[in-house]
Amino acid sequence: MKISFSLTQTSAARASYRISRELQLSMKQMTKRVAEGELQNIRSFVLSVIALSDEELLEINTTSLGHDWYTDVITFEIERTLDTLESEVYISVDRAKANAHTAKITLEREIVHLVAHAVLHLAGFDDHEAHAKKRMKSRERFYLAALSQS
Repeated sequence: MKISFSLTQTSAARASYRISRELQLSMKQMTKRVAEGELQNIRSFVLSVIALSDEELLEINTTSLGHDWYTDVITFEIERTLDTLESEVYISVDRAKANAHTAKITLEREIVHLVAHAVLHLAGFDDHEAHAKKRMKSRERFYLAALSQS
């Protein structure tokens, strides 16, 4: 599978937290692991991650999805064919910080977790109903553990 990964940070996100090259590499590795494990029919996968602030992601959530609440990650499938997938993932650095604090984990681990979560959504996983959420959480833990062991 050919994987193209890119990361952009808005100035508001950079003011809150500057994503290091090491974290960017971990995000790319997570993208590769989940894509290769869950998107077997895809030969070309493009993932653009945009890190932004709570307010910036709230604007996207409101205007694009009609949801007037803060969220940590939004995933958009831009184009999909039988063997290609192009997508964008928007991550709130502010929400990731809050999540990490609550879960007592590092911000870096939470951001990598959100990347895994987003790619699982692109692979068809859902987290709206309890049984589906449990299945998705299980796959997230699997990929996070695999990345930790490498």
